[in-house]
Amino acid sequence: MTTRTMGPASGWRWLMNAVNLGGGNPGAVLGGAALLVLMALVPTVLQVLVQNVMGVTSPAVAIVLMLVSVAYTLGVMGPLFVGYLRLLHASETGAATRATAIFEVFSDRTAVVRVACVLLGLLAIGLLLFAVAALLLGGDFFVELAAVMQALEAAEASGAPPALPPMPSGFGTLLALLFVFGVFFNGVYALALGQVALGDRSAGGALADGLVGALRNLLPLLVLTLVGMVAGFVLLLVLGLVVVLAAGIGGLVGPAVGMALAAPVYLVAMVVLYVVMFGVAYSMWRDVCGGAAPVAGPPGGDGQVAA
Repeated sequence: MTTRTMGPASGWRWLMNAVNLGGGNPGAVLGGAALLVLMALVPTVLQVLVQNVMGVTSPAVAIVLMLVSVAYTLGVMGPLFVGYLRLLHASETGAATRATAIFEVFSDRTAVVRVACVLLGLLAIGLLLFAVAALLLGGDFFVELAAVMQALEAAEASGAPPALPPMPSGFGTLLALLFVFGVFFNGVYALALGQVALGDRSAGGALADGLVGALRNLLPLLVLTLVGMVAGFVLLLVLGLVVVLAAGIGGLVGPAVGMALAAPVYLVAMVVLYVVMFGVAYSMWRDVCGGAAPVAGPPGGDGQVAA
């Protein structure tokens, strides 16, 4: 599979395409995103029930909850991301689809296994990028940074003004590396996921396409990131004002009413965020990889799973 190099302005176009997404079938696009948001909340709800309602806060339980969250991401959310990209593809190509189509991916065992392998591969890439940063900055840097973090935690626990040690030399370099690595990693993630969902690629092939495609399109990815940061900051301010207004109006009756009015605002914002986020990933995949054949149903009767 060959990847294409796009111009810097493509980053802006990807975002605009995502904002204008769903005109052909808004019910399916918005409904599918709403289902994704609800499914993504399951680990958080479980954690609240165990630690806050049941009062179980031991370290062992925290580790179990973390492992459950990882397994849930690999086995449930990853496939649902693939299902939602397929829903977007169907909507944009004029095929009939509905919000619950995101769950049809679970009948495609090949895709379920592949996306789990891709997510594990992305984790390995993230650890490798961290190792590169550590190698460039040296071990003493992270020791000094850990001392700053410990001082912050101690000050927060005591309520006293923090007496922080000086920031380690190279902190600005770390921030720059994290920004560049983040831009690159997001591109790899979007393209690899798209290749599993729509390109019928194996896990290794999808990761390779994601790596090459992100390297070839660092400039549009940078433009996308910068524009997205500015737009996100503005929208965050607007969202904050709306939430404060809703909570304030409800608070005139009681705190519970204020929370009840503010919660739907958060949920709507999350649905819009999911639509835009996956819309960007879909538009990016279509430009850089694109040309995929219509997605087939579950694998054939041989029962084999290719990863």
